Amino acid sequence: MPTSHSRNPHASGAKLLLLGLFVLLLGSIITVTGLIPATIADAKSERRITLGKASRKLEPNCGKDFSRDCVVEGKVTGYQVKRSRSARKRPFVVPWSGKVISWSISLARPTTRDIDADGATRPAQKPFFDDLFGDPATARISILRRIKKNEKGAPQYRMVRQGPVEKLNPHFGTTVHFALERPLNVIRDQVVALTIPTWAPALWKPRVCNFNSVTGVLDPDACRRAEERYTWRASRSAKLCRLGTTPNTGRPNKALANTRPQQKVNSERRYGCYYGSNTLVYSATVVGKD
Repeated sequence: MPTSHSRNPHASGAKLLLLGLFVLLLGSIITVTGLIPATIADAKSERRITLGKASRKLEPNCGKDFSRDCVVEGKVTGYQVKRSRSARKRPFVVPWSGKVISWSISLARPTTRDIDADGATRPAQKPFFDDLFGDPATARISILRRIKKNEKGAPQYRMVRQGPVEKLNPHFGTTVHFALERPLNVIRDQVVALTIPTWAPALWKPRVCNFNSVTGVLDPDACRRAEERYTWRASRSAKLCRLGTTPNTGRPNKALANTRPQQKVNSERRYGCYYGSNTLVYSATVVGKD
């Protein structure tokens, strides 16, 4: 008995269509899969670290919050040695060769006029610092290489390169990030420092270290602990660490009159001042290859 064999052209076409789609998808998978190892390899080959990054955000002093003394730094190059007991040790020492591609600085918003608060008149902060250090507020990032490592006493550094000077006034009250158009080459054990040609409201100091000319330090014991946990070095002679103004004239004392940042490439400077209980609030991002 003859058998009949019917052929459904639509079913056959559907199979071919599905087969073609499967081949197309398989080709796509092969193509994408072929890209994945290279992408992973590239990701693994790049290192990135933010020097100065900490779990606890430190807000710089000054501004309308008068619960902490208004303190800033000026005419100095410095780097943080310790930022807290739990943070990375030597937070601004470069761990491997690479490039500094950006940096950031946290800024207070200094007052521009006298303010009556807590039964007292608080003098305008910005005009005072402009007069003392110069206007406008400025900063730049610098790369230092330590020389004579086995020498006793304060460390000595050579300035090897630096970024452009940035004007800070437009960024008061914020944390501003500066991308470097020309990244700075760094090698292991070099130090990323902050240079302040005029002044910068980027210094954090805890309330326990508030000072009153009559009563002294607010909490001496807590302030001593802060002096051990938050320290930084400055490009000043050990004999000229205590900056201030003379009582009679209000003009800069000898230390303040002679303080200078290190800004000449290949210059050498001894970092003789070691300050405690405060922090320069800046960071720098370094990238490199494995």
